[in-house]
Amino acid sequence: MSDTPSPRPRHRPAARSGGWILPALFWTGLIVLGTVAASAWLNSTRGSRALEVRDGDTLVLRLGRGGHYEVGGEVAAVPVRFLVDTGASLTSIPQALGERIGIRACPAIGFDLSRDSEPGCCRPEVFRTANGTAEGCVARVPSIRFGAFELRNPRVAVMPGMDGQALLGMDVLRHFSLVQEGGQLRISRAGR
Repeated sequence: MSDTPSPRPRHRPAARSGGWILPALFWTGLIVLGTVAASAWLNSTRGSRALEVRDGDTLVLRLGRGGHYEVGGEVAAVPVRFLVDTGASLTSIPQALGERIGIRACPAIGFDLSRDSEPGCCRPEVFRTANGTAEGCVARVPSIRFGAFELRNPRVAVMPGMDGQALLGMDVLRHFSLVQEGGQLRISRAGR
């Protein structure tokens, strides 16, 4: 017998039969998360692609998020995003936009409507809205543009409590033919 110990057999750890499951779950989760994120991003950008101009006389709006039609435009050459609102009798803008384009409060004018046409003069008024009454004022602006359309010297309601989007109301829309069909609103010049 020898004094040297016999070599111990080397034991290799048994290969784990499920060692591939964790990486597979990780990559599957990452792919699912990427797909969900891409889908959410595509849905969020639909509003920015909602405008399509066809020839110079027809504008087609696609139904946007929340079931509303939106269109980019300008009030007195200042860019704005309009929400098309057939329930609004008057186009309305936020007070911040009114101040930016030079609209100012005018002294009470009673029944003297001739001052209504003074540039930048805003006549106080109380409005009945879907949410009750609201105080604001009415002024004339040099122009309203949306798509290929422009109206000159229209009246707008300037609303202190309004944030964000302006409302494109029936005072403007009545000059056009509106046809809603298949998730689209087609706006064309009246008589076309």
